[in-house]
Amino acid sequence: MELDPYKILGLNRDASLEEVKSAYRRLVRILHPDVCGRNMKNIKRFLAVKDAYLVLKKRLEAKTAHKVTHRVDRVDPVSAGDDHSIEGTYLFVQLELRDALYGKTVPLEVAAGQDFCSKCKGIGKVADETIPPCPICRGKGYRSVTWGDNILKVVCSQCSGRGKAKMKSCPECSGKGIVTRNKTIEIKIPAGVRDGTVLGIDQISLEKPGQNCPVNLYIEVEVNMPEGWIIHGKDIIASQDIDCWTKLGGGYIDVDTVDGKQRVFVNPGLGQEKFIRIKNKGWIDEHGRRGDHIVRLNVLSPAGPCPKEAMELINALKRLWPCNGQGPPALPCTDNVHSEDKKNS
Repeated sequence: MELDPYKILGLNRDASLEEVKSAYRRLVRILHPDVCGRNMKNIKRFLAVKDAYLVLKKRLEAKTAHKVTHRVDRVDPVSAGDDHSIEGTYLFVQLELRDALYGKTVPLEVAAGQDFCSKCKGIGKVADETIPPCPICRGKGYRSVTWGDNILKVVCSQCSGRGKAKMKSCPECSGKGIVTRNKTIEIKIPAGVRDGTVLGIDQISLEKPGQNCPVNLYIEVEVNMPEGWIIHGKDIIASQDIDCWTKLGGGYIDVDTVDGKQRVFVNPGLGQEKFIRIKNKGWIDEHGRRGDHIVRLNVLSPAGPCPKEAMELINALKRLWPCNGQGPPALPCTDNVHSEDKKNS
């Protein structure tokens, strides 16, 4: 397995602390065992990313003359440009566009406490049932010892009372001896949240055997944006193809917005309107005000050479609808045009 923490996170050696944290959050979102499966290979890969992050974080923080900590006690967006020297647990939430625009309550499973594993009793190892019983105690887990008139049962030193001579890692707790107790909490995602926003949640209490530890919880939001859409201020900017004939003569087209399809009219004329602005169909700011949905029109020209019938119609159209009052322009002198047009050319 790769041991270089920079290579594990896919970073250059001059990467900043912010770049390290950004790469870590991105890889955790992709490689978390809950996403790609809880087998040993995926778990080792995930732990390697976590260890690489901790190593680089400690190394880079040691070079910093001062460190600013950021604590929050409520659901509050933390700007991507802020200092992210935040200790705590990060979770990731994917939202559809409408849910991010209008806000949504999402259930999240978080760690509520830790207990000793009931299967291995906190030892982290259990007897390997695939091998024969312990030859010393013959699988009983104890030896009988005579003490005066009494017979005492003494735990077998060979198998530690398990009845097997060989132990294996406990599958219930993965050899840790401790299992995590989870609980489901509901988080209200505020309206107008944007891709990459980090939300700070109230501290939760993580109960560990013999202690109680408060833990800061943070949620990074990922918004599933349609391809080609961007949010600029309060406006949503997109693009849409339109054929030159509809743009030339005008007409209605259907535009996809956050609130569904919207039928809008395109004014006639190729050289006039290049954008369509749909009022109050954009994004929402922190004050609840909504922007516009702006569509850039990509005018598509016909493909391939112009056929004879089309050339005749184009020639007639140029006579009926001249450009800027200049009269009918000349067309190529070919067999595809009228004889009268050939005289003009």
